[in-house]
Amino acid sequence: MERVTGVEGRILVHGQDEHSGRNYLMLEGTDAKVHYVHYTPEMELLRADGGLRTNSFLRLRKLVANGKPVLSVQDFGDSEQVRKNRALLGENARSLLRRGIRPTENGWGGWLGRYQAALAGAARESSRNKEAERRKRRGRDRDQSLGR
Repeated sequence: MERVTGVEGRILVHGQDEHSGRNYLMLEGTDAKVHYVHYTPEMELLRADGGLRTNSFLRLRKLVANGKPVLSVQDFGDSEQVRKNRALLGENARSLLRRGIRPTENGWGGWLGRYQAALAGAARESSRNKEAERRKRRGRDRDQSLGR
């Protein structure tokens, strides 16, 4: 069983469990899965302050602080605007590339397909930038030798 330490994606819907009364949200993950997530106290506060809106892009990460597990909640706002957030897409693309995963467009429609296309574009740009930097360094190394 794979241990998930984080998930991100678009908030689809909020609800309340009939039996327990606990609030939850359903998240269309960038991993092409729908996640059912019970609110934490931090999420309740963020929701009360107007965050965690439907169609917002959300990142949830399990961290350890002072030896205790803590859920980090980041709301990036409108999920359609996230596709234009070069910094976030670049960060996500570089993280995947470091793990040997090349983001591709997997033929999904809707928001997920548009997000994957934007992420694949960011990965291509990151790879081009890395290769250009490598060439630049190699050129500098050769130039410094001055034929000696």
